[in-house]
Amino acid sequence: MSIHEAVVVRDVGRTGALAGLFLELLDSADALTDRVVAQILAGEHAYAETTISEEMLYDIVRRNICALLETLGGKLDSLQAARDAGRLKAEHGVPLAGLLHAYRLAGLELWDQMIARSARADRSEALLRVSSDVWGIIDRFSSAAAESYREVVDERDRRNQQTRSVMLLALLDADTPVREAAGLLRTLGLAEQGQYVVVAAELDRSGADPLPAVEGRLRRAGVGSTWATWSAEHVGLISGASVADIDRAVQVVMDAATSRVGISSVFSAISAGAHALGEARLALECVPRSTAGVHRYGRAPLDTLLVAHPDRAAELRANVLGALEAGPEHDHLLDTLEAWFRADGSTAEAGRLLNCHRNTVGYRLARIAEFTGRSVTRPADAAELYAALRAVRLGA
Repeated sequence: MSIHEAVVVRDVGRTGALAGLFLELLDSADALTDRVVAQILAGEHAYAETTISEEMLYDIVRRNICALLETLGGKLDSLQAARDAGRLKAEHGVPLAGLLHAYRLAGLELWDQMIARSARADRSEALLRVSSDVWGIIDRFSSAAAESYREVVDERDRRNQQTRSVMLLALLDADTPVREAAGLLRTLGLAEQGQYVVVAAELDRSGADPLPAVEGRLRRAGVGSTWATWSAEHVGLISGASVADIDRAVQVVMDAATSRVGISSVFSAISAGAHALGEARLALECVPRSTAGVHRYGRAPLDTLLVAHPDRAAELRANVLGALEAGPEHDHLLDTLEAWFRADGSTAEAGRLLNCHRNTVGYRLARIAEFTGRSVTRPADAAELYAALRAVRLGA
């Protein structure tokens, strides 16, 4: 027995003194159903836009009225009729608000009849004493119907998302024919002609959305997109009419990002989607690990080269900085090296960035030369030091 049903049984025990009154109303089930259905159709225009027929509506309303009365009369302890109502109305496109409103209408109709009959039988006071229980049971039915409704909608959304994921996968597959890709774009609501970018966002272990509500944000910015989650990444295809649209979309993605995100270069032929996905994944790796940020492919060519060849990047790091990283000063020395590059070779500016004296910067640069055999004053050595430092920062 479910929690809902257990509560119903408890409430029935408190309304048992009026069981006869409730069961008597079963004789009027057809008339009650006619009135409730008429009110539903008159007050809920949404029903006219659904595929549910009047016969189907009549049947499910009657079943629920009978189930409510039998539950109140102690003959039933099941919420199956309510669950069936929720499922049926979800499957036929009736809004959830319409489902709940139908229960309110049925409840009011039943209550009016209970008041009228209890007055004739001199049971009005007894009915008022259990009024909270009566409405509690009606509320249990509407809650059970809503729960069933949401289950159907959630399952439908999952199926739709799975379908969209398959279509996006096909769009980003180099072997998909151009004509088929055009059809997929139409189905997904994306422009067949325009500018595109692919986005790859890293998923953490929690599986939390790395770009919360990004599709809606992009839509409000006038840009179309479709998204799917594949293994350890959240992938999207963004479509705009112009490069300006894409730039606006990139800003939306940057504002939404809560993890590492990579964005491909802009392309205009959807057949380039597979290549763009590779670019987006490389761009993602250009964002240092354990940080949140967005990187557009091509904005840092050296970083792209390093992440594209991780074995060679690791070899470069070991050959250039291996001795330095093994020493106790490695954090200070690497921070100093990075500050010196950011300061365009100015020891004074590097000192300001590090909050230390320029002489301290000079001393640390000398220590770097001792460990690595390379001096920042020689261009070739500086290039190797910078590349190796980027390999460190990128986690290569």
